[in-house]
Amino acid sequence: MYSLHLRLVLSLGASLLLLFVVQTIIIGKEVAALSEQNLLSRLNHDQETILAAIEWQPPSSPKLNSLRVPPIYQRPFSGHYYQITFPSETFYSRSLWDEKLPNIPEAVARDVPGPSGQRLLVASRKVTLHGRVIQIQTAEDITQTEQAAFIFQRHVFMFAVAVTLGLLVLQAWIVRKGLRPLDTIRQQLSLLEKGEVDILDIPTPMEIYPLVDEINRLVQVIRNRMNRSRQSLGNLAHAVKTPLAIITQILQRSPDCVDKHQIKEQLRLIDERVTHELTRARTAGTAPGGRWQDPRKDIMDISRMLETIFPDVQMLLDIPPDLRITADRQDMLEVFGNILENACKWARSTVQCSMVRYENYVDICVEDDGPGVSEAKFPDLIKRGARLDEAKPGHGIGLSIVSEIVTAYQGEVELGRSSNLGGLSLTIRLPQPK
Repeated sequence: MYSLHLRLVLSLGASLLLLFVVQTIIIGKEVAALSEQNLLSRLNHDQETILAAIEWQPPSSPKLNSLRVPPIYQRPFSGHYYQITFPSETFYSRSLWDEKLPNIPEAVARDVPGPSGQRLLVASRKVTLHGRVIQIQTAEDITQTEQAAFIFQRHVFMFAVAVTLGLLVLQAWIVRKGLRPLDTIRQQLSLLEKGEVDILDIPTPMEIYPLVDEINRLVQVIRNRMNRSRQSLGNLAHAVKTPLAIITQILQRSPDCVDKHQIKEQLRLIDERVTHELTRARTAGTAPGGRWQDPRKDIMDISRMLETIFPDVQMLLDIPPDLRITADRQDMLEVFGNILENACKWARSTVQCSMVRYENYVDICVEDDGPGVSEAKFPDLIKRGARLDEAKPGHGIGLSIVSEIVTAYQGEVELGRSSNLGGLSLTIRLPQPK
């Protein structure tokens, strides 16, 4: 088990830390580049100033007017240096004292050793005066500049760390506040367990609402199963009580002359009630779900079996071969076994079964060419033990079981008159996921 709150905070913290480290490195490099660019601009400007201070009229020797040279080049080891190389001689800044700048071929040289262990940035270029090529080099100590850049980077890093910590604290508070609805849901679940509330009825963000909705749906399904299980047990106890009492009275009244027909009839009633209630208990205790992979094959097997029992009835099937149904296979076999058998009992010659899949439901239709039933008697057909003709075999619980199984899947059962065959039409609509 892990903490979602801790994981979110750590993930954000790592992201922020990485962001600020990269930002600090980039800022440091940009500051160093800008500092160097500024130094080079100043060195090039000083070169122009120094070149303007040269007084030279060949064939006389060149001279340098020191009054026109910036004073910082006159102070020994000031960190600012120049060196001018003529064809016949070289001028050095007073700040170099007895040192010399190395002769560098490139325009810019970095980390050049200078006087007193200084590290220099050297700008060098060649110019032509009076047809003669001279080289002028200006240099500046970059130690202090780099120290200033390092201090700036350190301040930026410290600021980034402070901002990161502040954002982490803020984000931890935001995440905790964002996860607060989950604490509320947990409290509601505790109340639900104690029976103090029926469903989760709390304001929730739209991201969590599907979870709450699924929990409420699950609670309702479990509640319905429990109610059906209790009802089935109560019905079973009540249903077998009277037949058992009658059998007991028969045996007590005339133990030597037992009315076997009455006992068989009461035992038949007990078997009927037990079968019905156990079926209810099974469908109540099984979660609606699963996947019926090959309805067409299974229904063809059922139809072949029924054609053996009812040889005068022809079964017409219209089921797509690629149809799949989200439902438990055993439940569906029980449903089709009951409705097809019921149709065969009443049909004169033909029973038709069709299935059509739509976007979010499947329609199942079973029709026969029997006498049909008046609309007023439709509600009685799905009542437990209802039999419109006692001459027909059975216990009158088939369609009742069908209705209860379909209801467990939030489906609907609809009875009507068949427009194709003229007999009874039974339509089942089962919801399906998209």
